[in-house]
Amino acid sequence: MSIKRNKKDERIYNKTKAFLEKKNDSNIEEKMKVIDKVLDIEDKEERLSYLYDLICDYLDNEFVQKGICEFSCDICARRRNMIEKGIKKDTYKNGCCYSYMKKRDCPNLNKDGSCKIKNIGCKLFTCSYLRKKGYRYKLNDLYLARYFFNFRQKFYIEGTFFVPKEEIMKGILERG
Repeated sequence: MSIKRNKKDERIYNKTKAFLEKKNDSNIEEKMKVIDKVLDIEDKEERLSYLYDLICDYLDNEFVQKGICEFSCDICARRRNMIEKGIKKDTYKNGCCYSYMKKRDCPNLNKDGSCKIKNIGCKLFTCSYLRKKGYRYKLNDLYLARYFFNFRQKFYIEGTFFVPKEEIMKGILERG
């Protein structure tokens, strides 16, 4: 089924399983199948690229399925709350995809509110309003990222916004 693993990959597998068990995850077997699939990819760049896509897809699904930002008429819950309180600043449409520095929407934003690029940093970001509601995402909290990326890579991924995956992958590999 799977190829013979080196010690580092075996350690990643065991640590990930222990992490999921500690969290009392209800879906350990399925998640470990995903880890098996990732570890079966021998090429480092291909493995990290596959992981990157899995993490982006997970975060997209997480935000959409839970309706975390509570968009209505392209305005998120935070901005609606500010409008209701009469706070004029920071009441733009399209949530965090509005660039305050450039005073316009992110150029990667599609008309339907989806994103043209895969950027984990953007997808991990939660505003202060959401953090107060208990939503906070960090790579170390995600079983897919916890043991596959080193500290420098995680720091880079979490702090890089509005740029495409290809550019981020270069940075990840440089920090590997």
